[in-house]
Amino acid sequence: MKLRLAATLAGPAITALAVLWLAQPPAALGNPAAALAWAQDVVPGGPAAEKYEFVGTGKCRVCHLKIFKSWESGKHGKALDSLRPGQATAAKARHGLDPDRDYTRDKGCLECHVTGLDRKGGYAVPKPGDKKAEKKAKEMAGVGCESCHGAGSETDKVFQEIHRTKRKYKVEELYKAGLTRMEVGLCKTCHNPRSPTFDKEAKFDYEELKKTVHAREELKQRE
Repeated sequence: MKLRLAATLAGPAITALAVLWLAQPPAALGNPAAALAWAQDVVPGGPAAEKYEFVGTGKCRVCHLKIFKSWESGKHGKALDSLRPGQATAAKARHGLDPDRDYTRDKGCLECHVTGLDRKGGYAVPKPGDKKAEKKAKEMAGVGCESCHGAGSETDKVFQEIHRTKRKYKVEELYKAGLTRMEVGLCKTCHNPRSPTFDKEAKFDYEELKKTVHAREELKQRE
């Protein structure tokens, strides 16, 4: 069985909102494409759309520095680190995992601890000693912006044009370019019973928990 640690190593519990989710076939759990294909109100260009390429959180940092810094210091930003030996030891031990084992090369875990695993532009496990690959992997480590908001190859182009012209824009324009609509089902692709650290007793409050992923800021040019 593949091991997959929840991105925060404190997997959320199931609430009444998730009853229908858990009624889905197990194959949909932990699989972003399958999960979003089932979810209602899916928009074209979400992470299930393979035509978009991952560009890295650094691209987002340019315009969203406050958000980036808060994300970087949080659990999602440090998600890959939690797989390393000697990290998150209490959570690992509590759920029967080996605190001294290195899980950073286990793709079952990496699916939910890096950005765009094995997809174009996304995270790839670097070969030991390959400095170029290691640098690229570092850029895609953690549950980055594109893990939740969709691969950014096209949205980055749109944002650059908006930034350059200072024009107003509507979010629907970005959905068409690959931006993912945030919803509880998106979180459930990783925060589900297939995670070995899933806690059935913990309360899962989507509206509150999503506020802890990163800081919020007013988007002045969005209509």
